[in-house]
Amino acid sequence: MSIFKQLILGLLLPAVVGGGIFIFAKSLTSKRESEHKKDWLSGWLVAVALSAGYSVGYIGLEGLPPLPPREGVHWLCYLAIIGLILGAFWYASRWGHLIGQIALSIVIPRLLLNSAFKYTWGPLEGIIWWVCLAVAIFIFWHIIQQSWTILPAGGSSPFVYFGLSGGTALILAVSGSLRLAQHAGVLVALFAVSWIITLVGQRSENKWQVFPISASPVVALLLSGIWMNGYFYEEVPAASAILLVMALFLAPVGRIERIQQLGARRSTIVQIGVIALPVVIAIGVAVARSGLFGESSGYE
Repeated sequence: MSIFKQLILGLLLPAVVGGGIFIFAKSLTSKRESEHKKDWLSGWLVAVALSAGYSVGYIGLEGLPPLPPREGVHWLCYLAIIGLILGAFWYASRWGHLIGQIALSIVIPRLLLNSAFKYTWGPLEGIIWWVCLAVAIFIFWHIIQQSWTILPAGGSSPFVYFGLSGGTALILAVSGSLRLAQHAGVLVALFAVSWIITLVGQRSENKWQVFPISASPVVALLLSGIWMNGYFYEEVPAASAILLVMALFLAPVGRIERIQQLGARRSTIVQIGVIALPVVIAIGVAVARSGLFGESSGYE
């Protein structure tokens, strides 16, 4: 596939599809906010924008995913769809979506890493990895939900996730996995367009919370799927993978009283900067590990 075709199918087309749905969702939200009403449809449409945009990018890069999937990367499109379905019922039952989170956190490692469970790990090692990954996905999912309420309203959330997915794409690229880097690049395009649309919209209206909680399944499952594929099947250093996961754990720094005293603008800059720091370090580790500027430094 030519570079031009990859840019069209993997970046531009997902951005157009996702951005169009996102604008529609935003228009519904604006109307509902003026009426002081909550509308689950406008929130779910944000999840639709992310899921549909990624699915379009996946099909553009890979074609239709096989059923059943043969590789870990084949599951990514299905994860976007599963996340969308779960998001539709997010507000129906608190216990229902909690059970869904637990079930998916347990099932996903087994699905994506099937070959590792069969041919790489022994029974005990496989169980240990399974438990650890299930707990990590569950906690990370909640961190994503928390970050969308902790980060300031407006463009902060899409900008942070734009940087996180961009760092992921760069780390995958320098680690030798251009295929997965392209999939992360689809997320980069989606978060970039949502950030731009949000910034433009803020000129004429009050800031709004860009990502509803019902969109968290799509983002959590896709990022988890890309990261697991990158670490277990490619050459992504363990330190880089851990730093990427840990970045969002630093979002609550914005609630520290001393930082809030800096004022809204400065505290936002500090908060985003603190989140960006481990991503930048993760990129540095991956670059050093790749040997692009000399011999590999031996990071694992």
